[in-house]
Amino acid sequence: MILLHLLPFVLSLTGVARAASCPCGYKDSNGNVWREAIQSDFTQASGALAAVNANWIVSTDLEEQSPLHIQYTASNVFEYQDALGLQASAYTGSGTVNCAQIFTNRKDILYGSFRMRAQVPSVPGVVFGFFTYIDDSQEQDIEFLSYESDYYQSVWYTDQPGSTAGASKNVIVPGADFTTFGNHRLDWLPSKTVYSYSGNGDSGAAVSSSTTISVNVPTTPSEFILNVWSNGDPGWSNGPPTANAIATVQYVDLYFNSTSLSAASFSATCAAAGHVAPCSV
Repeated sequence: MILLHLLPFVLSLTGVARAASCPCGYKDSNGNVWREAIQSDFTQASGALAAVNANWIVSTDLEEQSPLHIQYTASNVFEYQDALGLQASAYTGSGTVNCAQIFTNRKDILYGSFRMRAQVPSVPGVVFGFFTYIDDSQEQDIEFLSYESDYYQSVWYTDQPGSTAGASKNVIVPGADFTTFGNHRLDWLPSKTVYSYSGNGDSGAAVSSSTTISVNVPTTPSEFILNVWSNGDPGWSNGPPTANAIATVQYVDLYFNSTSLSAASFSATCAAAGHVAPCSV
């Protein structure tokens, strides 16, 4: 794990190239300018795992849960259909459920616009998650539950803890087909979290949706996580899956501020570059 105070100095060549090309940040479609970026193209020529290794850590942890424990395994994170596959393995009938999880090698992310182009698992009994996390009360989730009969157009948005009134919403996107590649987005702002989706529906027509949650908005620097898992809980994940359940991810783009790069340092870098326009994202 990279120590946070070293992060400004420990950059991959790819990260250096991005900083040089966008020294005045990244301007999103709502006019917000974010100072930093992690752009992971899992379809790149060097392969999905090369993109994972550049900015992510693959989980190998055992999570003791009920009724079944979860074992995250490196072998369940792999190249799949020219993209990244995250798999919860078919349950053998005993022992743990083998699952997949990756998380950013940074825990200093504070606010941003986070996007994923992905295809959800169709095998019943797993959860596919895309979320910020530092603890169970500082977390924002996009979650897909494959056991639901309308899993292909149903998504759960939550600012944890989800038990708080208004902090969790189950959104049905009419006409959507999450089993085809679509764009899922989480915009973390100080006063609210905006969750959105855009893609082509089951008829081929464009479909979009946006939902705002203003309760339990996190205020603590966090990491970003993607996972596919099941613990057999009939109240949430259901399952475990009887066949391999795979989420397919083509890219993840994270545009954000952090506690490691101050506004003053960012402004100085932008000024040195001649106050060029921020990159549009």
